Amino acid sequence: MKTSRISGLIDAQPEMPTSASRPLSSEVEVVPRPCCFVCGQAGRELYGGLIDWLFSAPGRWGMRGCADCGIVWLDPQPAIQEIPKLYSNYYTHVGAPSHVSFGRLRQEISRSVLSRLGYSADRHPVDHSDKILPRLLSRIGPIARANALDVVGLHAADVGSLLDVGCGNGYFMERMRSLGWSVTGVDPDPSAVSYAAGQGLRVFHGTVADVPDEARFDVIVLSHVIEHVPDPIQLLRDCERRLRPGSGRLIITTPNVNSLGHRWFKQYWRGLEIPRHLVLFSATALGKCVARAGLLLENLRTETRLAVRIHNASACARAGERMVAERTRFKASTKIGGYFFMVAENTLISFNPQLGEELFCICRAPQLP
Repeated sequence: MKTSRISGLIDAQPEMPTSASRPLSSEVEVVPRPCCFVCGQAGRELYGGLIDWLFSAPGRWGMRGCADCGIVWLDPQPAIQEIPKLYSNYYTHVGAPSHVSFGRLRQEISRSVLSRLGYSADRHPVDHSDKILPRLLSRIGPIARANALDVVGLHAADVGSLLDVGCGNGYFMERMRSLGWSVTGVDPDPSAVSYAAGQGLRVFHGTVADVPDEARFDVIVLSHVIEHVPDPIQLLRDCERRLRPGSGRLIITTPNVNSLGHRWFKQYWRGLEIPRHLVLFSATALGKCVARAGLLLENLRTETRLAVRIHNASACARAGERMVAERTRFKASTKIGGYFFMVAENTLISFNPQLGEELFCICRAPQLP
């Protein structure tokens, strides 16, 4: 797969010493990361002086990239013991709202898609409807894929044991349990673990390395997790050891550094999420990491379901707004722009499959020797 866009972005930037990217704040201890962790080559500076316009974590940060591997990473990076400071305002792991309205149409579309994945109506309770509109909409490619990705594309025929790494408040686990899966989760946030356990879910505190070695799962899910860890290949190896040999699958979603959004918004792209995203991948880069971890790649593509969300947050950041992650309402012009951006991305991806905002990867554990 081509990485020419990343190469072009990197080559357009002058080489700068690592110290130029050091956070100005002394609140976070950092360590230099001048070299690509895959090939060992020194990266070229892509961006410098970046701030956290999402959650206002301290410091100014830089990013480097490797044109050969298609990887972009934070340089310098927070020291391991400092990483929790970057999540002090991060609300991914709080309890879910007491009520969430997706709308009747959204529910019926979801039900139609789940039905085609083999899940019965009694496992996904929603009022029956003879309306043709939701059934027709559920056949439209981007809409069908987005709804299928709510369950990471898993079919009812695959139902078995599932480990959700970085499970947060357990919302995804609860959804999959309602569809018949035997679910387990793990998360480093003790508050998240406590909340999920309070919902009757089986959750370990820590990382996947803290899940018992003898545990074997049919599916492990890394949903927007791999970009948060300093050693992605070790994370993949830890997952591989807990998959059922020969049949267990690892499903990964992560921001796509070659996306249309990154090309358009550059340093204001929502997917950068400075400084919590330590490593960002192109399709080529993720495929290399999967292979180095000893996993067998089955499917690797980009998806567009995050296009509107990415556009709206990125547009606000480019306009100079801060604490953008807390925004739930946007100007009409921003929302309209988001839908135009979504249409553009879904059109252009037909010509360049690498433009989606999100990488979706399925890999399998090898057979035992």
